Amino acid sequence: MALLLDTNAVVWWLTDSPRLSGEARTAIDAEVVSGSVYVSAVSGLEMALGEARGVMPSAAAFVDDAEASGFRLLPFDAQDAIAVAGLPRLHGDPFDRALAAQAQRRQLTLMTADRVLAEYPIAVYRL
Repeated sequence: MALLLDTNAVVWWLTDSPRLSGEARTAIDAEVVSGSVYVSAVSGLEMALGEARGVMPSAAAFVDDAEASGFRLLPFDAQDAIAVAGLPRLHGDPFDRALAAQAQRRQLTLMTADRVLAEYPIAVYRL
């Protein structure tokens, strides 16, 4: 199962937060070995905007740490943007909608604690 981690899942992984369960950590570890854990450029943008507002840590460190953890960076391309328009309007957060579109288009399982994202026609690993 190839995983796309939402921004919170990546942050929880990188900070060793107890909000990320042992089961989720095991699932991530298993997929890192096969090179199947992805972090979207969308999460990098979300971090950068949060950093600019002073509410998130360094986006550059976030990206570096994600890569050092064995996660693969997933670009957000024009086809991903078009796919966002095809999603039902269930979620108001554009970052989350973009992640859902990427997961759907690329047939990835989105790892998230967000209940609304589980309503999209995508595979979800609920945290």
